[in-house]
Amino acid sequence: MSSCVDRRTIILRQLEKDDQVNVLELSRQFNVSEVTIRKDLKHLEKKNILIRSRGGAMKHSLINVDLSIYDRRRQNIKLKEVIGAAAAKMISNGETILLDTGTTIMELAKHLPKKIDITVITNSVDITFRLAEHPNIRVIMPGGILRRNSLALVGEQAAESLRGFYCDKYFLSADSVDIRRGMMTTNIEEASLARINIKNSKKVFALIDSSKFLTKGITTIAQLTEVDTIITDDGIPSSILQDIKELGVNVIVVNRI
Repeated sequence: MSSCVDRRTIILRQLEKDDQVNVLELSRQFNVSEVTIRKDLKHLEKKNILIRSRGGAMKHSLINVDLSIYDRRRQNIKLKEVIGAAAAKMISNGETILLDTGTTIMELAKHLPKKIDITVITNSVDITFRLAEHPNIRVIMPGGILRRNSLALVGEQAAESLRGFYCDKYFLSADSVDIRRGMMTTNIEEASLARINIKNSKKVFALIDSSKFLTKGITTIAQLTEVDTIITDDGIPSSILQDIKELGVNVIVVNRI
């Protein structure tokens, strides 16, 4: 009998290939009950990965995947908290760091010690406001056009500003992760800024909750080999974890709350 995580991973791969799956066929394939398969599909539907249909499920359209930051804050919040807390421990006094946009990066910001003395470069408006509570953190924001869905400053002005900054560590997230395609997102503008930041950083840390390994994005931010460390939770499928380690990428796995 297959494990729950491995079974769902295979279901997602089959869905990506065929655009739809059938409950009865999956039940026979994995030698489990149809009730078990329906529970798998219900779990994946809650993560906005697929849409259940009569007798099975179909591939979730990528057209409207770009959720607002307010919707993202409600997704997998406990996973993001433990990942953000672990990432905050990677930062030391005196460093200059780049912080990406996103709710997982916000959890990192929330877990920074009150007296830490660092410089932060970020194009995230809400993270900037959060860091205003820290008296010893110097915050630098690029210019740009406000993207309301993510409360981020984007565009050529932001890109030109970020090209001039160099930092010790860059912390970013992604909408999805694929072994072959790398870290992916649904927003092209933010992907281009992330590529600039990766080039200008000594070390790159990717904060990825386990649900992101079972979804798909539209455009690649970077290959996994361009990342020094991935911080994720223990829900990551074992097969995917092994594949990432074989690429030579350091992986920190934190326990879920």
